[in-house]
Amino acid sequence: MNATVAPTRTAPVKATWICLIIAWVLFLIPLPGAGLFVGWPLNLVAFILAIVVMTRGKTAGGLIPLLASIIVSPIVYFVGLAVLGAAVGGDAYQDYKERAEAANTQLEAPLNESAAGVDLKPLPLEVSASDLFAAYEANEVAADNQYKGKQLAVTGTVAGINKDFTDEVYVEIAGNEFMNIHARGIDPTVAAGLAKGTKITVVCEGGGLMMASPILNECEVR
Repeated sequence: MNATVAPTRTAPVKATWICLIIAWVLFLIPLPGAGLFVGWPLNLVAFILAIVVMTRGKTAGGLIPLLASIIVSPIVYFVGLAVLGAAVGGDAYQDYKERAEAANTQLEAPLNESAAGVDLKPLPLEVSASDLFAAYEANEVAADNQYKGKQLAVTGTVAGINKDFTDEVYVEIAGNEFMNIHARGIDPTVAAGLAKGTKITVVCEGGGLMMASPILNECEVR
């Protein structure tokens, strides 16, 4: 039996960069209001799209434009102000610059708040307990490449709730008719409320194979 892998959703990497580049072009155009009223909203769209990219598993592909929208965009914006100042000159430019800086501060605040509150972890790989067990039974090396060290959402039937020799709680999830997967790190209070035969989904880090049984670490019941 082959292991099944959840389909990967499309990540809007190109759209993120297109919005960001257009915003930068608008920042540099010596036209009052182009960067402030059109460029910054586009920069906010690029920031949000970058978060979407990261939540769909492409961490690097989203993190780079996200950082660019926070760090590079203000630099490009103020370069554009300097270009506008050279084109306009005088008191009119100084007045516009002061108003633009005030508006820029207001626009950056929600961006920074969003960056602080967003969870950048990729979505866990969905896999059934039977498929995970079958993958290790067929080829341990290939299964490690696919699952070890990865965030997994494993669904199966509770086969036992036990403690090891160190008194650590672990939950056994049925892998086949004879052997089970060991899910470790589950909160003892949560484990105490589980019952054999019930269906469960745990989000864990794949821990490889130990004594012919797949191991899951740092688990939480979903």
